[in-house]
Amino acid sequence: MAIILISGGTGLVGKALTKRLITEGHEVRILSRNPKTGHLIKSFYWNVEKNEIDEKAFHDVEYIVHLAGSGIADKRWSVARKQDIIDSRVNSMKLISDVVKKKNIPLKSFVGASAIGIYGMKTSDKIYSETDKGQDDFLSQTCIQWENTYQDIQTLSNKSCIVRIGVVLSENGGALKRLLPLFNLGLGSAVGSGKQYMPWIHINDLVSVFHEALFNSNYSGIYNAVSLEETTNQSFSKQLAKSLSKPFFFPNIPAFALKLMFGEMANVLLEGSRVSSQKLINNGFQFQFPTLDKALKDIVSKK
Repeated sequence: MAIILISGGTGLVGKALTKRLITEGHEVRILSRNPKTGHLIKSFYWNVEKNEIDEKAFHDVEYIVHLAGSGIADKRWSVARKQDIIDSRVNSMKLISDVVKKKNIPLKSFVGASAIGIYGMKTSDKIYSETDKGQDDFLSQTCIQWENTYQDIQTLSNKSCIVRIGVVLSENGGALKRLLPLFNLGLGSAVGSGKQYMPWIHINDLVSVFHEALFNSNYSGIYNAVSLEETTNQSFSKQLAKSLSKPFFFPNIPAFALKLMFGEMANVLLEGSRVSSQKLINNGFQFQFPTLDKALKDIVSKK
């Protein structure tokens, strides 16, 4: 049994990973602004804005997973919101690293989240791998700062990984939570040109990536957590409608309309490039849901 501390444990990925770890008999601790004593999960107080954390959370901890961070697409990107997106990732990690250094905790493994947004908000046919550099836009620069905050804790851990996450498909949240109501009404459509790529991953496969990154000694460095099958926004939208047995005939939502609604944040929806998961494959990772058809059928069957 391992003792694992997770930041962002109440989010979509955190909940799914926690469930898997508890099922396997591990002890999971999460950091929360409103800690609650649970039967299987131990919750400890922290407040990143106030730079406060309950150091008891780190007692005998061997593994740490960092998932904390404000939602990229939850609100329009005002200046204040942009700063919150960065601070919620950077400052929360610094708070954790400081305690690990102070207590000289010998971590067996550390895994930090990042995003494929590091490759930039643009559409191109280039296939990005883990060795490609970041871009100049806000999302890419946020991911660069996010990953840079891991440098301290990486020196304190026996091994470490960074997982760059694609569009997460789950019945419990993420992109599909917003899309399903419209598509269920037969009102679904693609956005912008529809030609932008949508590197995606089923939540179960993503949890498996984090699990391997934590415990498999062959895993180290950065991994793109995206599935094997490439899809554009147009083909994704069409496949989603088909999986729900709904029509798909509405014209694409114009880019200018999304930019009026969301401002700069609209580029998250309007742009997207191809991303490779070959490094995972080379490590022997096997996707449970390698095709979009299989992934959507599984999720729709649970609704």
